[in-house]
Amino acid sequence: MQIIIAKIAGFCSGVNRAVNCLLEEAKKSGEGSTLGPIVHNEEVVEYLQQNHISAVNNAEEVRGSYLAIRTHGVAPKVFNDISKREDLRVIDLTCPRVKKVQEIAADSAGKGLAVIIFGNRAHPEVEGLLGWAGDDAVVISSLEELKELKVNTPSVLIAQTTGNPNIYREIQKEYKKKDPKGQIYDTLCPETELRQKEVIELAQRVEALLVVGSESSANTKTLYDSCRQLKPSCRVTSAEELDLGFIRQHRVIGVTAGASTPPWTIKEVVERMENESMEEKNEVTEKEETQIEREEQLEAEQEKTDEVETVREEGPNVNEEQDQAADEVEGQGETENQAELDFAVDVKVAREGEQVTGKVARVTDEEVFVDIGSKTEAILPVNEVHLNQGQTLADIFAPEDDLEVTVLDVDDQEGKVVVSHKRLAREKRLKELEEALEKETILEGKVKQVVSAGIVVDLGSGVEGFMPGSLVDTRYIQDFNEFKDLEVRFKVQEYDREKGKLILNRRKVMEEESSRKREETLNSLEIGSNITGTVKRLTDFGAFVDVGGIDGLVHISELSWERVKHPKEVLKVGDEIEVKVLEVIPEKERISLSIRKTQPDPWIKATADLESEQLISGTVTRLVNFGAFVEIKPGVEGLAHISQLADYHVKHPSEVLSEGQEVEVKILEVKPKAKRISLSIKDSNGVMVASQNTAVDDAENGNVTLGDVFGSLFDSEEFREEQTADLEEQSDNHEEGNEQEPEGGRG
Repeated sequence: MQIIIAKIAGFCSGVNRAVNCLLEEAKKSGEGSTLGPIVHNEEVVEYLQQNHISAVNNAEEVRGSYLAIRTHGVAPKVFNDISKREDLRVIDLTCPRVKKVQEIAADSAGKGLAVIIFGNRAHPEVEGLLGWAGDDAVVISSLEELKELKVNTPSVLIAQTTGNPNIYREIQKEYKKKDPKGQIYDTLCPETELRQKEVIELAQRVEALLVVGSESSANTKTLYDSCRQLKPSCRVTSAEELDLGFIRQHRVIGVTAGASTPPWTIKEVVERMENESMEEKNEVTEKEETQIEREEQLEAEQEKTDEVETVREEGPNVNEEQDQAADEVEGQGETENQAELDFAVDVKVAREGEQVTGKVARVTDEEVFVDIGSKTEAILPVNEVHLNQGQTLADIFAPEDDLEVTVLDVDDQEGKVVVSHKRLAREKRLKELEEALEKETILEGKVKQVVSAGIVVDLGSGVEGFMPGSLVDTRYIQDFNEFKDLEVRFKVQEYDREKGKLILNRRKVMEEESSRKREETLNSLEIGSNITGTVKRLTDFGAFVDVGGIDGLVHISELSWERVKHPKEVLKVGDEIEVKVLEVIPEKERISLSIRKTQPDPWIKATADLESEQLISGTVTRLVNFGAFVEIKPGVEGLAHISQLADYHVKHPSEVLSEGQEVEVKILEVKPKAKRISLSIKDSNGVMVASQNTAVDDAENGNVTLGDVFGSLFDSEEFREEQTADLEEQSDNHEEGNEQEPEGGRG
C-alpha cells in the first residue's frame, strides 16, 4: 500500500498559534483554563488537560490564574463580563481571521445594515458573531434558507470562516437577487479553500482518501464532504478508528486532515496504516511460501511416478520383489495423487497481481462471477468496478462477455479467487491518456466538480483531470457552474504520472476548430454571392458580421442606400442579416461585405419617376462649401449648387440652410447613368429674395461680386450645366476622400 500525505494537513495557523501560546503560558503560570474547548478536537483537549489546562463553561469554573478565549471568539458582552474579574487574567486567543469578521459585523450593525451570516448557528464562532452583529442579524445554513428569507435592506452578507466555499458562492448569487445593492464580504478562511484545492490534486493520484479529524469540527466536515465527491473516502478521529477493511481495498491512499487536527494524531494514523501494509505483505509472503511447498510436493510425487515407469522398462531383468514394489508405488500414485496431477495439468493456478482474461458467468447486484479457467469461478466485487452514479453491474456486464481482470487475492484452502476490474481499467486509461498527450488526440469527459480555479473532469475508470479556468474557454468565464455535468471535449495539456498531475485544455480544441472553420469559410466564399451572417459588433466606420467563424466588415457606406451616420441607426448586435460578398483576401483573412447591394437600387425607380422642371420636397442632408445635398427620395440625393440656393450671393450654404431642414426644390437635370441630379432651391416656389438693405449694405461695404455684375450670365442654362457637372465631380471626389475606410478596417 502506498500512502500520500497532503502538504496542507492539520493545524491551521490560528489553531497552531493558540495551542503554542497556551503551552508556553502553562510553563510560566501553571494551571489555567479555556472558555470552552480551544478547538473542536477531543485529542487536543485531552492533551491540554495533561498540561494542566482545562476547558470550562463559564468564568465561575475557572481553574488557575488565567482564562483563555478560544480561537472561535466570543460575543463582546461575554468578553466584557470576564474582563471585570480582577482575580483573573484574560488571554484572547481568538483567531485573527475571526476577529476580522467580528469587526465587519460590528461596523455593519453600527451603520444600520441588516447582517446575514452564513454558517452553523450552533457553532461557537457564529454564536459570538451574533453578539457583534446586533439584534437584527440572522443566520442561514443553506441556499434554501436564504431563498425563504425576507431580506431587510440595506444589508450585508458575511460567512463563518470555516464555511463551505462552494455553498457560499451559490448563496452569494441568490443574495444579489434579493438585495442587488447589498455588500458581500468574502470572510472564509483561505486555508479552507487551499486544503480543498490540494485534495482535488491529491485525488488524481490516489484510489481513496482518508480524512483525519473530529466529527464535531466544522472544517473537518467541510473537507470530508469535498473528499467524498472525489473518491471513496473515510473519516477517523484517531488511529483506533481506522477501518482496516477500507484500507485493504486500496493500493494508493491519500491522507489529509482538518485545521483542528494535531500533527501527532496524523502521525499515529499513518503509522497504523503502514503497519497494516506490512502485515498484508507478510500474509502474501506466507501464501507464496505455501504455494512453493505445494509445488515441491507435486514434483516429488512426479518423481515417484517416473520411478514406476523405469521399473516397467527393465521388464524381465527385474526380480519379483522389484515388480511388487513398483506395483505398490504405481498404485499409490494412482489412488492418492492422480487428482492433484490432473489439476496441475488441466486447471490454471491464479496468482496475486496477475492479469487474466475470462468470461462473465453470471451477474448479481453485488458481484460478477468470472470464469478464468481456475478450479472455481473468480469473484469480482462491486467495489472493484468503477460505476457511474445510478449505474449497476448488470448495466455494464452480461454473461459470456470477455473480461480482463487483475487477481487480488487467492485462498487455496477455500479455492476462492477475488479479482478487480477497476485497477486494470485505470491503468489502461492512464496509458490512453499518455498516448493522447503524445498524439494530441481530442478526448471527451464529464464535468464532475466545479471549483473556483476551474473544473474537475471525470475521464472514466476512476481517473480525473483538472482544467484550469484559463483553459476552459476562449472567452472569460466568471462562473464555471454552467459546465457542471456537461460533456466537454479537450486535449491533454500536461501529464506527470509520478506527481499525479493531469491538466486538460478545452480552449485549444476550440481555437483549432475555430481556425479550421475560418479557413473553410474563406475558401468557400464566392465574390458576388449573397450569404447570411450575424452582427457581432458595431464601430463608427461599420459593422462586423460573422459569416461562418470569421468576421467580415460591412463599411458604413455599404449599410444602406440611405445616408447613415452610425451603424446603430440600422443594426444591433445579434441581428441575422443577408449580405453580399464584395471581396475576399484569404491570406489576410479579410472579407468585405455589403448590405445595401442585397436591396433594390432606389435610383432605378427614382429616376423613372423624376424629370426636369419638376418641383419636389426634400431634406437637407449635408452642407458643403459648394452647395447642399438634398434627399428627395429614400436613398436618392441631389445637389443644389451654392449659386442655386438664393437669388443673392451666398458665401456659404449655412447662411440660408441647416442640415435636417425640409425644403422645396426644382429638378434642373437628371442623369440616371451617373446617378446625379441637379437641383435648385431659388427656382422653386419658395424663392429666397435678398432684401434691399442687404444689397445696399453689400454695395456700400464694397462687397460687390461677379454674381452681382454678371448674374444673368450665371443663370444661363449652358453655364449652369457646365458648372453643375464640375461641382458634382468635386462632390464625388470629396465624398471618396472623406469616406475612405480606416486602415485595417476590413477583416
